[in-house]
Amino acid sequence: MTKYTDVLPVAEKEMKLKEKVTFLKQPFAYPHPVLKVETKETHMSWIFMAGDFVYKLKKPVVYRFLDFRTLDARLQDCEEEIRLNKQLAGFIYMGIIPLVLNEADKLQLEGKGRVVEWLVKMKRIPDENFLDYGLKHHTTDEAKVKAAARLLTEFYKNAPAVTMEPALYRKKLQDEVISTRTELLMPIYHFPVEFIEHINNNLTHFLTSQAALLDTRMANGRIIEAHGDLRPEHIVLYPRPAIIDALEFNRDLRIMDIAEELSFLDMECEMMGSPVTGQLFLDYYQYFSNDAIPVSLIHFYKTKKAFLRAYLVARHVTEPAYKDEPRWLNKAYGYLQLANKYI
Repeated sequence: MTKYTDVLPVAEKEMKLKEKVTFLKQPFAYPHPVLKVETKETHMSWIFMAGDFVYKLKKPVVYRFLDFRTLDARLQDCEEEIRLNKQLAGFIYMGIIPLVLNEADKLQLEGKGRVVEWLVKMKRIPDENFLDYGLKHHTTDEAKVKAAARLLTEFYKNAPAVTMEPALYRKKLQDEVISTRTELLMPIYHFPVEFIEHINNNLTHFLTSQAALLDTRMANGRIIEAHGDLRPEHIVLYPRPAIIDALEFNRDLRIMDIAEELSFLDMECEMMGSPVTGQLFLDYYQYFSNDAIPVSLIHFYKTKKAFLRAYLVARHVTEPAYKDEPRWLNKAYGYLQLANKYI
């Protein structure tokens, strides 16, 4: 556990989330020059881009895979986020800082007083330095992409294998497919039942007919504790390669086949119109690791990930802030079409 010596016992119940967010949106809240604070809200966090730095505040939410309702739980998640991201983005992740009520009973960032929240502090990387920006604007430098692929390959090569009974690994995959199918069949999304069942049935068929292939991946040590959320928007190309936003809140969701994680990135690059870029990461890894991944396995994992992403995108319409925005269901349907293509 990290030692925090400049703060007093917490004052968790003294401050509501809205008050914390309102304060952190103000340039004067920060102990360094800030002209304007840009914000972004996700399911689990508030992100504050302030000057040369980025601050992430965990929301007190509870979902199937996490429970952030207590300040201690959010602190532990901040610590895990720092620990994991030091592996692939050590120069970006700076540490954890407190938001406190000071002696004057005023909110203060990085000060002494009663803690009302913990935030992850990062160096700010310009948008144009990320892979997703390069893909959108056709400015990607292939040499920089290769450097990022090399970084990722070294991470995979050094990652210890996760051992479990092969049947349990296959059941993990099956449970994930079943869960996605169940969610996508919810009436609120209005997806064609036959379409969902077609994708689901093909995924299930692969799991049963290709059990030996999946068992071999386990036997060869290809199941690891991976990054967990490898998307183009998390890959930094400049000033040097880094990969941010490792999935920190649930270890089980990080345990996967290296081929699944790279297939996910390949699928996301294709969704952005650049299948060549995702394939470059796959090719680079296979060349330097001597792990020849069967094409059928890549197609399976890409189908599975597109199926899951369809749900994760569609569920935005269940939230009041997004319920009237048709773009979420349109994008989700795009993922379903991609999943069907891979079949």
